[in-house]
Amino acid sequence: MENTVVKRLVMTSAFAGAFFAVPLVGEAALGDNTLKQGTTHADVQQLQSILKQKGYFKDSQTTTYFGPITKKAVMDFQKANGLVVDGIVGKNTYGKLLGKSFQELAPKPTTTKPITAKPASNSNTRVMKLSSTGQAVMKLQQDLKFLGYFTYYKTTDYYGTITTEAVRKFQINQKLKVTGVADAKTQEMIAKAVAAKKAPTAPSKPKPTPAPSKPATPPASKPQPTSKDLKFGTTGPEVKQLQTRLKNLGFFKYPMITDYFGTVTEDSVEAFQKAHGLPVTGIVTKTVLDKMTEVENKKPEPVKTPNEITINVIANAAELMGTPYVWAGTTPSGFDCSGFIQYVFAKEDVALPRTVAQMWNATTAVSKPAVGDLVFFETYATGPSHLGIYLGNDQFVHSGSSTGVTISNLTYKYWQDRYLGSKRINY
Repeated sequence: MENTVVKRLVMTSAFAGAFFAVPLVGEAALGDNTLKQGTTHADVQQLQSILKQKGYFKDSQTTTYFGPITKKAVMDFQKANGLVVDGIVGKNTYGKLLGKSFQELAPKPTTTKPITAKPASNSNTRVMKLSSTGQAVMKLQQDLKFLGYFTYYKTTDYYGTITTEAVRKFQINQKLKVTGVADAKTQEMIAKAVAAKKAPTAPSKPKPTPAPSKPATPPASKPQPTSKDLKFGTTGPEVKQLQTRLKNLGFFKYPMITDYFGTVTEDSVEAFQKAHGLPVTGIVTKTVLDKMTEVENKKPEPVKTPNEITINVIANAAELMGTPYVWAGTTPSGFDCSGFIQYVFAKEDVALPRTVAQMWNATTAVSKPAVGDLVFFETYATGPSHLGIYLGNDQFVHSGSSTGVTISNLTYKYWQDRYLGSKRINY
């Protein structure tokens, strides 16, 4: 069953899943993009709606994903209208669907009137917001990562809630209107900040100093960083290890561990240094690492609470939105339903068996699901054969065979008819 790619989950202390929303508005008019199987775009939902009105799209719910059901509906329409039956929605198919001729959909010829060049303007800058995709989104994330606001361990071409939060932090810092939307003004300010940070600092002209009459004693100063020290801008596994240690000591508050030393890591280091009487530099020297080891040896190993595990599991799941379905898949390159569940819980050191049936047998039945519980369904085989993670508000996240990782609603008839019950993991 095809479903939409949704906004990444935003969790608060009352993480009941009430903050999911499904953006359905695309940034281009229907007919601008060629659509085919595998495409995820708002235009797909408009296409499905038109095919549904014409009696070709049979599914009860329209989505933004072009899967096998959509392809069959397109091919049936093409066959009925004397078009090439390839399941691809190009200009000829659009023409029949929208009641326009091929010429109407073709680009209009340009006039011969000379065009006077105008200076570049922000008016043509593409506005990026939650659920936007493309290379421009990846470039935005790279710039925000360079500036220390985007702290996820890798950049992608998807504008999710981590990107939204990074934009919000930048806007707060620059005293812009805080929307989380990368509008023209925000992008202009980001570009200026990147350019300013990359610009070399002009060396100051040294001032002559008189020779001392006796050997001078060098003044006390803050420790100078070395090439081995960890500091703002550093990347690698050492940063991930540092963040984990700071998190266990209660200083790193961000929910995700990354391999990038940004402002969140720097603030955490400074808080540790201040708490333990070290010079507050934000730089991790051998002295800082030794102090961390000393504190760790006095501190018992922290144990995650079920609530912390649930929050992290759902955050892990949200980062995998749109990952394709792959039979027997267990990695971010593709998941089947149980492989997806096993993966997101394993990241929080919670071991689950491999198959849906085994998970059903290894968990405890509950009368009503809570956030983080597993919901089971009987789909292609007798007994439990599909499952997802309950998010609250009748929503659950899962890896569907025709949608990949997505969010669905328990109240839809398809899922109601196949629902077996919910079970809780014993942490």
